[in-house]
Amino acid sequence: MKLSKISLIVAIVFALTISLSACGTVDGSSVATVNGVKITKSEFNFYLTQVKSQIEQQQNTASAPDFWETAEVEGKKAIDAAREKALDEAEKAAIITQKAKENGIKLSQEDVASIGKQKSSQMQKSGGRDAFEAELKKNGLTSETYNSLLENSLYASKLKEKFATDVDDAAAKQFYLEKTARVKHVLVMTVGQQDGKPLPKEQQDAAKAKAEQILAKAKAGEDFDKLVAQFSEDPGSQSQPDGYILGIGFALGSQGGMVPAFETASLALQVGAVSDIVETNYGYHIIKRYATDEAQFEKNKEELKSHAKNTQFEDLQAQWKADAKISVNEKELKSIK
Repeated sequence: MKLSKISLIVAIVFALTISLSACGTVDGSSVATVNGVKITKSEFNFYLTQVKSQIEQQQNTASAPDFWETAEVEGKKAIDAAREKALDEAEKAAIITQKAKENGIKLSQEDVASIGKQKSSQMQKSGGRDAFEAELKKNGLTSETYNSLLENSLYASKLKEKFATDVDDAAAKQFYLEKTARVKHVLVMTVGQQDGKPLPKEQQDAAKAKAEQILAKAKAGEDFDKLVAQFSEDPGSQSQPDGYILGIGFALGSQGGMVPAFETASLALQVGAVSDIVETNYGYHIIKRYATDEAQFEKNKEELKSHAKNTQFEDLQAQWKADAKISVNEKELKSIK
């Protein structure tokens, strides 16, 4: 079982280079404009497909056939949360391209060749040009839009190298101390160990009651490591005895970060504190935050430098977006499912 989520960037790159399997139609109508440049419905549909796929990995969508219209994600109706996240990603992509042009950043011959190789590889995997074009159309894309998405990924890398400063050991250490948390948890699962499908209601109710009993023990001061060893159903609790080290959007040693509810609860804890019951699609968690570990910093120093630099760039993108002139076609946006 994995507690990590795949980051949206990883999901999009995966979708572009490995599997184009979403449903949609090519549509050039505008969902929004960013500094006067349109985000077409086709472009938005691509990001929405990736966001919905990510959310489906984080939620028990199989337990609710009408999930997108009835369930809540982060306090909002699921489909509204997905649209909001997809629009944010589409807007940031548009800004990346604009900022690259403003700063005279161009793709090299090697970059263009790389895009061509990725495209040729995908054509072969799809069974030829016609099959490839058909898959693009299913995904709401044209060949030109596909190229633009690949180009945008390269522009983002070049902008990050231009604007995000290199992180030295001292800055990485500060990032580690201020932006990460080391946690351990007891997980009582509400899904099957093998198939990941939701357990029957009576078993889920029993899991909740068991979690409440464990929480009472933890709050009463019982040794948390012993509670983890005795009760946790997360195999990671045994394979990672020092706990998970996580920050916003990442967990050291894995792609992406932890599921949102787990991440939020972990980062909100003070060292030594125990959370209340945290529910995710895996089940019920009781989390304790531990002091940072100097040895873990040294072991993960290079990865922490990378995350610190990524955070710099994400903050910069947020500022660029705040400064941009963005207009949203709310009627068009709400019509997209």
